[in-house]
Amino acid sequence: MNQLEGVPSPAPARTGEIAFDRRAAGLTGIVVKGFLLSLVTFSIYRFWYITNLRRFFWSRTVVAGSPAEYLGTGKELFLGFLVALAILVPIYIVLFVIGLLSPVLAALAAPISFIGLFVLGQYALYRGRRYRASRTRWRGIRLGQDGSGFAYAGFASLWWLGTILSLGLAFPFMRAALERYRIDHTLVGQSRMRSTATGRSILLPWLMFYIVALLPILVSVLALLAASGFDIPTDLLIQDPASAKSKLIFNPAYADSPLVSYASAVGIAASVSIPLALLLIPYYRARETRAFLNAAHLGGARLTSSLKARQFYFPYLVYLLAVIGFVVVLGIIFALLVPLIATGGDNPGIHAFVIVSTVLLYLGAILGTNVLYVRIITVRLWHAVATTMQIENLPALEAVLASTRPPASGLNEGLADALDVGGALEIGF
Repeated sequence: MNQLEGVPSPAPARTGEIAFDRRAAGLTGIVVKGFLLSLVTFSIYRFWYITNLRRFFWSRTVVAGSPAEYLGTGKELFLGFLVALAILVPIYIVLFVIGLLSPVLAALAAPISFIGLFVLGQYALYRGRRYRASRTRWRGIRLGQDGSGFAYAGFASLWWLGTILSLGLAFPFMRAALERYRIDHTLVGQSRMRSTATGRSILLPWLMFYIVALLPILVSVLALLAASGFDIPTDLLIQDPASAKSKLIFNPAYADSPLVSYASAVGIAASVSIPLALLLIPYYRARETRAFLNAAHLGGARLTSSLKARQFYFPYLVYLLAVIGFVVVLGIIFALLVPLIATGGDNPGIHAFVIVSTVLLYLGAILGTNVLYVRIITVRLWHAVATTMQIENLPALEAVLASTRPPASGLNEGLADALDVGGALEIGF
């Protein structure tokens, strides 16, 4: 007889769903208002526009039945941007003056400024994430981030140096290491998140870029070397004498040589494989996002993601078709203006109308592509990431207690904006 018969089995841990309303009613108005007011205020309103976008997406992301809240303000971002400019402008002036005073140092000014601003940019990225975390609240519990921005900047810079020296092979390991640092310093109330992300989990998707982009080119180059006896003539390519521009053509002296065919194969391989490699970007982003989400946990509560690569491809395909249709409509409108231009002669009224119409078409094209991008790509990617994610062992998350730590300063993201390394929205963490 089974001794456990009649004994109730333990109830499975509850799972929390994450939802997002993809209908996004009111989003178009936010984008149109943000674009027009940013235009007339010389881009000053964009800080309030970014804030409105974040409030919209945060409030429509429902975690375990409760929506998230974004508590940041446009004023905080604007003042942080001004303070960041007050820090950066003197740095630029000093570098410029050094370049003028010393020809020797002038040659070093560009690389020194690039390295310095790159490191500062990494610092700003980390501090900007701290600001967004401290302005995020769920069920009255504020998120946060500790850790050192300077430590992260040095850590990230060393990883980027290693990635460059390894010809990009260290990239997935760098991404995983930086993800662990960010998540391990992310706070939810009084509790700390952890990440077990590894570079091996995204190594194969990253190597696909090498297989698709470099392998065909490498094979064709090896074929060219073999055909030339590993001694490629230096005059295989010459400048076209019939062209005034610096245009290279194959030397006619090698017209009957197989070298021309093999060299053409190298060009064809590069022209085909590189665009194909660019098409792998959504695939890699989806795989990396899923791997990093699956590696995040908060005590006993864990995130699980079933995100598929096709959910990242579809928004870009729809966006491309929408932009093509939008451009066709603008082209038809512009074509209707051409006869008016031809028959207008010297009529100043018609010329003014044409100029105003052209400007409006240009601004309409920018506004239209912005609306399409936010409504198609941003909304669909946000929806894909949110709705394919679940929280395992939800009671562990519900037991998290709120914290009394003060929120981070708006300067944190102002520096990222001044250096143009901070985005309005980030998909996922």
